[in-house]
Amino acid sequence: MILQLAVTRDEEGKDGFINVPAGKLLFLEYDMSKKWVLAHTMEDCYYVAGTLTYLVTALKANGYEFEKVDRNIVVHIPKIKRLDRLNTFAYFEYEIHKSSKRITLSRKYFDKLLSREYVQDPNMVII
Repeated sequence: MILQLAVTRDEEGKDGFINVPAGKLLFLEYDMSKKWVLAHTMEDCYYVAGTLTYLVTALKANGYEFEKVDRNIVVHIPKIKRLDRLNTFAYFEYEIHKSSKRITLSRKYFDKLLSREYVQDPNMVII
């Protein structure tokens, strides 16, 4: 069974809920200005109710590998395809384009990510 996350496309929920497979999530971020958790996939960005802590705990309980990489960002570790040491960026594609999604990791979490066994993809690019 594939876990689905109930999300909305707009802050007010006017378009109703849609289900996004949890496996498609790249990262979750807390947007302090909007006071919402944003769920990012390769194609889109959605609004989701709850706290980052709650969502990560529930996703981990279902076997998904999410880790905190900044104060307001948790990332789905297997989705990282490229790491940039200089800028502490993580990308979700091997080849970078103008439209490529990326996140900025704190130096502390970037180093932690590299030092642990999270980097399991033998094709991951680390520059």
